Amino acid sequence: MFRHKKSSLAVSLGCLLSLGATDIVLAAHDDDDDDKDYVLTGNCAQLPADRTTEFHGNPATSNLNLAMAGNQWVVFDKFMQAFNEERAKTDKKVDLTAIGNQTRTLAGLQSRGADYFIELIPPGQERNQIKSGCMLLGNEDDRNFLPTSIQVDFDVFTSTNYNLMRNLAASGFVSEAVPYIRNQLTLMTDLVNSTGIGSGVDPIVDGTLDLLDPAIRVSEVDHINEGVHRGINNLYRRMDEYTRLNGTAGEVAALDALLAAVADPQPGSPAETRTIEEGITTNFNLATNAQCNYSGHATIPDGTLRMCEFAILNKASTHETRVHHVETPARILSGDSDVGPVWVSELQLAVNHGDAVSGYQPADNVNFPVVYSVAFLATMDDDHRKLAKKWVDFLHSPEGVQIYVDGGFSALTGSEQGERYSFDDDDNLVIETFAP
Repeated sequence: MFRHKKSSLAVSLGCLLSLGATDIVLAAHDDDDDDKDYVLTGNCAQLPADRTTEFHGNPATSNLNLAMAGNQWVVFDKFMQAFNEERAKTDKKVDLTAIGNQTRTLAGLQSRGADYFIELIPPGQERNQIKSGCMLLGNEDDRNFLPTSIQVDFDVFTSTNYNLMRNLAASGFVSEAVPYIRNQLTLMTDLVNSTGIGSGVDPIVDGTLDLLDPAIRVSEVDHINEGVHRGINNLYRRMDEYTRLNGTAGEVAALDALLAAVADPQPGSPAETRTIEEGITTNFNLATNAQCNYSGHATIPDGTLRMCEFAILNKASTHETRVHHVETPARILSGDSDVGPVWVSELQLAVNHGDAVSGYQPADNVNFPVVYSVAFLATMDDDHRKLAKKWVDFLHSPEGVQIYVDGGFSALTGSEQGERYSFDDDDNLVIETFAP
């Protein structure tokens, strides 16, 4: 474990984020108190080398390092081009061709405007990279005996998962997390929904039974490294509850029978594969996993099995992705999967590209929007402070929000809450909510 001391900027982060009439101050850590400094610890994050399509820029020359929740890739080229144009209004040296069309020479790559390093990968892996200070890029080829190592001091981190923010805050990396955009889940199918996902009299009940049907091949997200799995898990649990409260006796009996069949990992299922091949210690047993059975419900008996992400991962016909926004559409288009949970923004991108896909979106009473938040990091370099603030301001601006909305995201309603982090006298993490 290595305790990393930075200058007063990187540790204190006493900068302001302007949101209309509200100024949000990022809480300061005491630069003279070692207990409040961030700590580099743990093994390096790891990513297969063939997933580096979502690594952009050069960390050696960058003036702004962004760790972005991966599903934002669907709008990020347009967003960064618009940000470059915004920068150019006050800085005539900015190269407006830098995003997606920068020159392929050393001088061109080092020019102003091409000075970003951006990762758009699952935020859980980015969290591990931030905490350890390093990322290993390797693959399963036996010749890959020395994986490539990348070290980046990130300036900004975004995620839909406040638990990741709190984890970083507990280690001194984050002082505040501020909402900026929303997204919602949908179930991607082929263009005509040939397997009829959610096409019954009650779409939610029908969709619930379809996902558990052994004949339906689900492309399910990586439940370890992809933060979206929590939202998907909550969606599944609410679909189960809705079915039990609104379905017929026959539909509830069918649900119970389907869940009993996947109460433990089936042979060849992703759950069995990860347990045997990777030594994953996740409890896939529905009866003993608290997420996957009822307790304390007003009308549903304790111990009743409940559809959760592990019920789907226990199916032999399920495929577990490693980068869901790439694998699920590709598998559906190739006919290898029938359905898979993705963000609405990912479905919108596929439709915009003319891909032969469609989607069944469960109703809002079970499918709640997910809020993205942004945080400055204590690893921020002194020289990056001004550009980082300008970038976050643009993220909250009407123009920045509209780029996301055009890509299938939705604007904040004003009811979302941010979080501010501090430490009490016993060095315990204190979480304070606020309305931006």
